Amino acid sequence: MILIDMKTLTRALEIEAPPQEVWRVLTDSELVREWAAAYGEGMSIRTNWREGGAVAWRDADGAVRADGRIAALEPMRLLKFEYSQTELGDSQAYVDTYAISPTLRGARLEFTSGPFEDKVADRIDRQVAAAIMEIKSLAEESAEIHRLKSPKAAGAANG
Repeated sequence: MILIDMKTLTRALEIEAPPQEVWRVLTDSELVREWAAAYGEGMSIRTNWREGGAVAWRDADGAVRADGRIAALEPMRLLKFEYSQTELGDSQAYVDTYAISPTLRGARLEFTSGPFEDKVADRIDRQVAAAIMEIKSLAEESAEIHRLKSPKAAGAANG
């Protein structure tokens, strides 16, 4: 029996924007296109944004990069994708989970993705980090534009 080392990628960060703004960045197709560019220019998502619904990530040429379903959808709290076929090799199944929780300064986003073979995890780790940082940036920019930052966060920024 051959054992393959597997990794789950994990990122957690504080975002100075309310949970609803983080949720909007995760689920608005135009905003998704912006942060998904970390995985490849022109990436887009096709889904109905309903639990159990199909999801497909396509590259700029229209080729499917990942195919699966929405395993969980709790607005402003939880978004979970289960993938059955991907371009990562050998139709490796994995799960992406975005968990949002409110904080005094906005929201905390916890992201997990995997499990992946070590070589795959190592290859996509920088892309994952870039995508999560772009989600943070987009949510904070949008909150600033819409003046949605929490009073404590706004006070800290002004003082």
